[in-house]
Order: sequence, then C-alpha cells, then structure tokens
Amino acid sequence: MKRLLIFVSFCFTLFIIYFDLTTGTLPTSPPPAPKVQPAVPASQQQSAPSAAFKEITMKPGDTLLSIVETENSGDNQSIETIISDFQSLNEGMKPENMQIGKTYKIPVYK
Repeated sequence: MKRLLIFVSFCFTLFIIYFDLTTGTLPTSPPPAPKVQPAVPASQQQSAPSAAFKEITMKPGDTLLSIVETENSGDNQSIETIISDFQSLNEGMKPENMQIGKTYKIPVYK
C-alpha cells in the first residue's frame, strides 16, 4: 500500500511539472482594464492638460516615473502631479495598468 501511495504521488508530481511547463498557471497577459471614466466635478470641466506630452511605446522594465526622469533631466515634479497629468492625458488610465508594447502619452515638463 505504501508503494502504491508513493507511485501515485510521483505520477501526480510529474503531471504538475508537465502542466506548468506546457500550459502554465499564470496568465500570459493581464486582463483588459475596465474603461472607467474619472469623476470630474461639474465646476472643473476636463480641459486640455497643462503639461506638454510625448508619445512613448512601453518597453520591458519601463515605468511612468523612469520615463519621466529620462525625458525631464533637470525639472523635478511631485509624483502626484506626474500621475494626475498622465491620467488626464490617457483618459483616466492608471499607471499601474500600463502594458508593454502599447503607446502612451507621457507628460513632459520644462
């Protein structure tokens, strides 16, 4: 009985390894982000953002802050300002939902 249990455990372990290598358990791409419009007070209509922008295609390892740092070598902006300008330029999209290979409008400060 002990040998049968060891054999079944061994087969199950081999199946798990095979499944992970062929199919995997993690999704290959993140699920699409829901399209949610940001709530804008009636007194503050959504207008053109105050910052200029540059369209940049995301590469592996890129983050919003790393791109802004390379584009704006001398001017330091607060993180909150960078995030709010990014969201206003990209229709309320959060920086955490950025995907590799897609193009986004990144604020440029002078």
